[in-house]
Amino acid sequence: MVSIPKVIGVMSCGFLLCLSLYLNGSHTIKGEVLRVEPSSYFVKQYDGNQVRLHIDATTQMAGRIGQGDPIEAKVNAQRHALAIRQAP
Repeated sequence: MVSIPKVIGVMSCGFLLCLSLYLNGSHTIKGEVLRVEPSSYFVKQYDGNQVRLHIDATTQMAGRIGQGDPIEAKVNAQRHALAIRQAP
């Protein structure tokens, strides 16, 4: 049986993680990749706006993503891509 302090500890860690993501200003960008450069992805969002996403070694990439691919990117307030994956 799991002790109550362990359950509370795990729940507290999950809450703090969610809170830190919320305060970090992260949000999701969806669109089509227009161009790929060594440290940037240029994306045309479905609303027509174009954005530049900064990528580096900390960006979690799900598969190979190239020009013309539809993507979903989790980004912070500075448009640094935290994670990028192909959109379904």
